[in-house]
Order: sequence, then structure tokens, then C-alpha cells
Amino acid sequence: MNKTLNKIIRYPEKMPCDKRLHMIIGVLYISMLTIFTLNVFIIIPSLITLAWGIEFFQKFTKSGTYDNWDAIAVIAGGLIVYISKLL
Repeated sequence: MNKTLNKIIRYPEKMPCDKRLHMIIGVLYISMLTIFTLNVFIIIPSLITLAWGIEFFQKFTKSGTYDNWDAIAVIAGGLIVYISKLL
């Protein structure tokens, strides 16, 4: 197997556990949302709202730390599922 492809495939193993959990949230959210619609103008804004909504909730309730990379992990997980459903 190509070394570059192998690095890409094995990247989730190197991600911190927190980022993997945020990615799973994005995957589950888009999986449920795409049951009802595949409209990009509904899915993408709602995914972005969810991602940063989680972070703002953690910041204001002090239940976690605000981290933009967590929000990006949610979006990345959601986009992986959305793009695969379109193909």
C-alpha cells in the first residue's frame, strides 16, 4: 500500500480521544439528519451551528474548555458522512 495513503487511513488512531469523540458526534448527527434531507443549505449550516454550539455551551457552563479544533472535528466527521452519502 502507498505510504501516503497508509498515513491518511491510520490518522484517526493518532487523534486525541477528545477529538475522536467530537468526530463521532458529527458522524451521528449527519447520519440522522440525512434520513430526512440531503439539502446542502440545511445540512451544512446546522452542522456548523451544532459544532460551535457545543463549544459555546462548554464555555458558558464551564463543563469543558472551548476549543475550535473540537468544532472542526465535529464538522469533519459530519462532512465525511455527507460526502459519502452523496456519492
